[in-house]
Amino acid sequence: MNPQELKQLLVRANRFKEGDLLVGGTDDERESQDARAQLASLRLADLTRTELIADEVTEALDRVLDRKLSGELSSLTVAEVKDALLSPAASRWAFEYRDGLSSEAIAAVVKIMTDDELSKAACSLFNPLPGAGVAIGSRGHFGSRIQPNSPGDDEEEILLSILEGLSFGCGDVIIGLNPASDDVETIIRLEDLLRRVVDRLRLPTRYCVLSDIRKQTTARERTRVDVGFQSLVGTSAALAGMVGLDVQGLADLSRGFDGLYFETGQGSEITNGAAEGIDMVTLESRSYGVARAIGDSCRGADGERKWMIVNDVAGFIGPEVFRTADQLVRACLEDSVMARLHGLTMGLDVCATFHMRIDPATLRELTREIVTRAAPAYLMAVAGNADPMLGYMTTAFRDHPELRGRTGKRIASTMQKRLAELGVMNSNGELTARGDGAASLYAAYAKSGGDSRSFEALRDEADRKYAVLRERGFDLGYPRDSSKVLADGRMQAIYDHARRALFASFDDSVLAGASPNHLRVNTRARDRDDYLAHPPSGELICDKDATRLSSLYGARRPQVQIVVSDGLNANAVNENLSELMPALKQQLATAGCDVADTEVVVRNGRVRAGYHAGALLEVEVIIHLIGERPGTGLNLLSAYLTYGRDEGGSLRWSSKMDHSRTTAICGIHRRGKEPSIAAAEMARAARRMLDEQRSGIG
Repeated sequence: MNPQELKQLLVRANRFKEGDLLVGGTDDERESQDARAQLASLRLADLTRTELIADEVTEALDRVLDRKLSGELSSLTVAEVKDALLSPAASRWAFEYRDGLSSEAIAAVVKIMTDDELSKAACSLFNPLPGAGVAIGSRGHFGSRIQPNSPGDDEEEILLSILEGLSFGCGDVIIGLNPASDDVETIIRLEDLLRRVVDRLRLPTRYCVLSDIRKQTTARERTRVDVGFQSLVGTSAALAGMVGLDVQGLADLSRGFDGLYFETGQGSEITNGAAEGIDMVTLESRSYGVARAIGDSCRGADGERKWMIVNDVAGFIGPEVFRTADQLVRACLEDSVMARLHGLTMGLDVCATFHMRIDPATLRELTREIVTRAAPAYLMAVAGNADPMLGYMTTAFRDHPELRGRTGKRIASTMQKRLAELGVMNSNGELTARGDGAASLYAAYAKSGGDSRSFEALRDEADRKYAVLRERGFDLGYPRDSSKVLADGRMQAIYDHARRALFASFDDSVLAGASPNHLRVNTRARDRDDYLAHPPSGELICDKDATRLSSLYGARRPQVQIVVSDGLNANAVNENLSELMPALKQQLATAGCDVADTEVVVRNGRVRAGYHAGALLEVEVIIHLIGERPGTGLNLLSAYLTYGRDEGGSLRWSSKMDHSRTTAICGIHRRGKEPSIAAAEMARAARRMLDEQRSGIG
């Protein structure tokens, strides 16, 4: 087949999602039905022989394909594969033939399935990890990843969050922490913290700091790293932009870890401009193919894959990818079937950003539906329904006992046994009546670390610590019998806070005080609704203001230009700029950086608007301060620092510049990364960029 024609057929066959419009998709359901009918009649040989894109991802997917099985399947049509997956022998058929199915063929099959058909297939296909009793990913298993994030990487916040998650029976699959600061020193410190928790409580689970596999490899030289982590995507261009490696490089580093944890999610390639004309479902399937290829290259001496899981973060990007509840359900079903057909053990992060217009109550209902219909191996588990650092809605610790009861499934047997020994559960996997589980776990943790105080004194200390965190806005330490009412009220308050943040405006008095010499400009977004619904509208300065920027400087240009954008949360600028800006300017001056006297203030600006400003101003370094992550309950500011010259010294600014060229410093807030500390970090980064003439992945 002609590759371009196949790409267009595959994207038109998708159920409508907004992200596919950027690669030729359609919202005409009749056109989609016609494309699905045509796709259903294609033979697998036609799909397997047609190379959608010539890159290393395609080569890796081709290498891992079982040629013998692929040959046996080649004459089947896509519709006939669907029939096999819906038959009573689906599980046996998939186990026998899945290694002969290409990632593109797997994507084609799910495209022609209805939601009910996808659910039937998902509930019949399981890829358990090794283990006695109820093993992770087995038919009777439903587990979780404790995600104990902290806006400031505070060890006490993280510890108390983990303990509370355990008290609800969570964490049997992995304890996975997203660091707010992504430097190697922080990674080492947090890896050591997670190791102490697992070792002291003798927990039969894994742990991981979700940085990237390159930084983790560096961290391994100085501490034990249990599980290697990397986000995966479906094209080499997207991989290079994310981590500066291709499949072989990832596989080489992956062999150094005892366990592997990969994350994916529909739309990441689209939003980063690296989709190569391929639709979101096919790209997601190719991501699973990358995981399969890496797993196959990391087999032990016995020929078995090492411990490996995948997590699909469905809904994290926002309305530019998809925006409705039905689309979220569809994506979870599609991804669950595709991952299983790649032989992977996969969980879901059933989540939504605060600008998707999916409210907390709706998301909880969707989660119940998806757990039943998609049968994921695990879900996320956070302190409340909103992650306190990443600023999105997902599944709370307290939701998991109900979800286990609803599905009639259990956590992994080894974890259930250990939590029973710790007094959290009974032998049937039910939470014990005692409601002080987190405080008791704190006492056990402290005792194991050598604390000689009584259990009662340590439990009292834990109660006091939880009370302090509650006062600071964390959904931790509520009495179990009242936790749902109290936490639901807190969640609604966070949701309302986020909605206000999304439509906030700059405070003129703050801008005047923090930046007396500033130039205001607008992007091409018509208004706030256009900006939120169509991200590209916020990536370019409008023509009138672009002309003003171009003429701002004469022949002499400053080295460093500070840009301030409202982003998704102007209140983050209003709240933090007065403290951050003077410290930043002072630190930059001390570092010997030539900084512009005038700041550029962008209304309805996204990260790429900073790149466009760099192109118009022809400066060397842009420091872009932008409001982000509404939904943490905090107004967090982030900084994106980019060096604008190439290896030859020529300016390379472009609004299409790859984000891999940018260094991010996130979570700036008095209760996160303090503005004074962030200012010093930015000044060091800017000085280094000027000295080494590079930024980002470089």
